[in-house]
Amino acid sequence: MKPPVSGKKYLLYARVSPKGSTWSAEETSIAVQFEDMWSFILRHDSKAEFVEVFDEFKSGKNLNRGGVQRILSDLDRRPCPWHCLVVWNLDRLSRSIVDAVPIFSKLHDANCEFISIRQEYLSMTGAMARFNLHQTISLAQLEREMTSERVSAKMRWIAEQGKVPFGCLPLGYMRAPGLKNTVVIDSEKAELVRSIFTLYAEKKLSFTEISERFPGVFRNRQNFYKILRNPLYVGELHYAGGVYRAECPPIIDRDLFDSVQAMLPGGRYNVSRPCAQKYDYLLSGLIRCHCGRVMTAYSVNKSGRKYFYYKCTDPGCKNAVNASSLDSAVIEKLKGFVEDHDFLRRCVAEYEKENSVRQDDLSKKIESAEKTAAAAAEKENQIAEMFLSGIVNQENASFWNAKLSAARADKKEADRVLADFRSCMQTVPENDLFPVLLKECSSWADILSDDPDNFALKRNLVLSLIDEIECLERKGNKIRYRLRVVMTKCKKWCAHKDSNLGPND
Repeated sequence: MKPPVSGKKYLLYARVSPKGSTWSAEETSIAVQFEDMWSFILRHDSKAEFVEVFDEFKSGKNLNRGGVQRILSDLDRRPCPWHCLVVWNLDRLSRSIVDAVPIFSKLHDANCEFISIRQEYLSMTGAMARFNLHQTISLAQLEREMTSERVSAKMRWIAEQGKVPFGCLPLGYMRAPGLKNTVVIDSEKAELVRSIFTLYAEKKLSFTEISERFPGVFRNRQNFYKILRNPLYVGELHYAGGVYRAECPPIIDRDLFDSVQAMLPGGRYNVSRPCAQKYDYLLSGLIRCHCGRVMTAYSVNKSGRKYFYYKCTDPGCKNAVNASSLDSAVIEKLKGFVEDHDFLRRCVAEYEKENSVRQDDLSKKIESAEKTAAAAAEKENQIAEMFLSGIVNQENASFWNAKLSAARADKKEADRVLADFRSCMQTVPENDLFPVLLKECSSWADILSDDPDNFALKRNLVLSLIDEIECLERKGNKIRYRLRVVMTKCKKWCAHKDSNLGPND
């Protein structure tokens, strides 16, 4: 691993697992990890700047961690706000090669370095270095998977013995004092469970009625049904797809339990919801009421039939528009826009005017970046010539080597900024925009059809075409609205994307 370049900004990342230590003085605590990373970097770079990010009590098996998501977000920015990612050990960042590969790919694309202070052989420079990096990640993943398999096997063996391997016990049971994984009946709460089952099965009381009789017992409705569905009450232990005979005595007899299961709504988890919303709101998120508030999806039952609306979120306004009628009206309007070449030409002219301003501004930035890159290249050449002229000797070599490294880093950064600006320049000539737009429009008629299978494509197209819809005050049953279209956003329209923005948007 090459030493850090002086004056860089380092992002220090630390993590402890759910069963690890926190800010205490343990070996892998967050505080110790940060302290070791500070010491290591400051030995090589006394002018270093630090950004600290940590995930406390998070597993390394995936990337569902706030700290890692911040790192990925920073790497997507140009330029990245820091220059080097530092970890205490590679397994603090990831224990999965599938998760680690995109992280290091983003680091490479952002020209950022990586340092693992306890594995100084790791680097992203060169084929062999990257091979060592992947091998180390693979070993970390192997260790995690083997540990998981050992724990799962031990938990399954506990379940086979009739003991309870999981920690959260259902109402009516408690841990036997001094006996690990052994469960006994809590006589007082067991009687409460019997009463709940009896009231539900025999007197057919609802959740609300039972919760009123036993206040504070249930956290919510889901918790109530979870108690009624728990097979441990009849001596069955369900764990990891297997069914085992529990050693703890049952609280509920089988007949009562089965009768309750037959009465439960749906009878099982993840059942279909017949009363769930089934109308696809095509324009959700785009509509604003005449009072200025947004309008949201809303439905109501009348005489056994369900009606769907876009309703103002201001309770005092009460403006509501039939969703199906407005969706159909907007679709017909868009079909007319697609066939109106004069409208398309006006959109192109408006876009070209705005784009001309953007391109002029970008040209000035490119010109400035070119001067900066040329100055950085000139400075590098001047320092390099000093080595050839003999001015640099053994006594001052370290000083000028540092100067040369800094100059090369500045030139690399200047070249990167210049390349980013140049990549944003318009690649399609302005006079070719109209035929390109016509070609894109040729497929929109099919997408805007009434085919229900086209909803996803239709929704994406509507999002790319419409900037905002304003619903005006109603006069009778006629729908009055104002539509603001941003047609040239669709120059690079893509059917599978939610956001279809044009150049530089």
